[in-house]
Amino acid sequence: MNTQLIPIYLLFILILFPCSAKGQEPLTLGLKEARDMALSHNKLLQLQKEKANESAYKIKAMAAKGKPLLYASGNYLHSFNENNFVIPGGSIGDLLDIPIPWNDFTLYRGNRDIFTAGVLAYQPLTQIFRVHHGVKAIRAEAKMENSKAQQAALEIQTAVEKLFYAVKIQEKKITAATAAIELVNARLYDAESARMAGEIQEVEILGLKAEKAGKEHDLTKAEIARDNYLADLRNTLSLADSVPLVLAPLPETSYILQSEMHYREQVLQNNPELQAAKYQLEKAEHGVAAARNAYLPDFGITGGATYQGIIKELPETNYFVGANLTWNFLDFGKRKSELQQQTSKQLQAKLFAENTLEEIEHKIGKAYRNALQAKQLTDAAQRAYHFRKEEYRIRKDGLDTGLITKKELLETKVELEKAAQNAYAAQLNYNLAIVDLKVLTGTIP
Repeated sequence: MNTQLIPIYLLFILILFPCSAKGQEPLTLGLKEARDMALSHNKLLQLQKEKANESAYKIKAMAAKGKPLLYASGNYLHSFNENNFVIPGGSIGDLLDIPIPWNDFTLYRGNRDIFTAGVLAYQPLTQIFRVHHGVKAIRAEAKMENSKAQQAALEIQTAVEKLFYAVKIQEKKITAATAAIELVNARLYDAESARMAGEIQEVEILGLKAEKAGKEHDLTKAEIARDNYLADLRNTLSLADSVPLVLAPLPETSYILQSEMHYREQVLQNNPELQAAKYQLEKAEHGVAAARNAYLPDFGITGGATYQGIIKELPETNYFVGANLTWNFLDFGKRKSELQQQTSKQLQAKLFAENTLEEIEHKIGKAYRNALQAKQLTDAAQRAYHFRKEEYRIRKDGLDTGLITKKELLETKVELEKAAQNAYAAQLNYNLAIVDLKVLTGTIP
């Protein structure tokens, strides 16, 4: 192969496939976009929603059991033998030596092609009571599954927000660690100059190098933690590990903490776990009512029409109405056992609902205390950051006028970055405490 043609081939490939020469563009997501993406891609949430759809389909199937039933039937038969009803001559006897009948008498002549058809309608009556409670039980089940789907959606959104915050906190740690390394480098530069002048010993240089290695260790830890949180976020968003992900800045607005009574009232109305437990109890109550209705006899009215082409002497069509009663008065304790099972389920559902309420009330109290404590920490961290920011401004002015050295300004910058990191982390932890309260009340801010 002519080696002079290789550059031409490479140029041709780059022209045809320009995308192959570029790296993959990073995906930039804000918090709201990340939440929406997680909700649209999460398989478990889709599964829970489909369970709710299944319960809705069950309602239609159960309601149909109380509607009129209409049956249509038809039969065709071809006989290879004659089906005539013939009374042989003299088979009845004789009168004055005269055989009766005188000769073979055909009572009716049957067709070889026989066709019958009928239509039967049945409307259950007493069964409607059971169907009524069955429909209400399944309707409560559908509401319960919807509440579980809502709870799953809240948990997914909360998980995304917590991972989002965790990444942002690590980014602040990286910024603070980078500033600390910059300061150590400046101190190390001055120390090297002082050692060359014989002002300090080598051991002090080694101490600064060890300090620098420690700061680099902190930086590496923060970078690894950030990458791990990003990997968890990609998994939550159903993104491939190869997708570069960049998180947009968070809005600077802070969530507002309401009164504890406000959250307790919202919990009773909107908490998905509590609502699911309530619907489970409602379903069990209708199950007990349906089991009691099983003691009623099955009663319904019938009506229909028939057609026959067998006996010509009889009418071809016939119409009828009637009633049907079936009563299973001896089932060897089956209905009693089923009623006891449903009563036990009702008691279990009641205990579960009471326990869920107690746990939610405990969680609300704990979450509210966490929010109050997080607010206190946030206020303190914000004050410290404000003072450090003002200190840095004054020292920067001092550097411009020659009153302080660059190293002294770097020392102030390191303290400022630490204060900024603490204030930022405290603010996000406060937001997360509010989010936990919002999840308990069934809403996401």
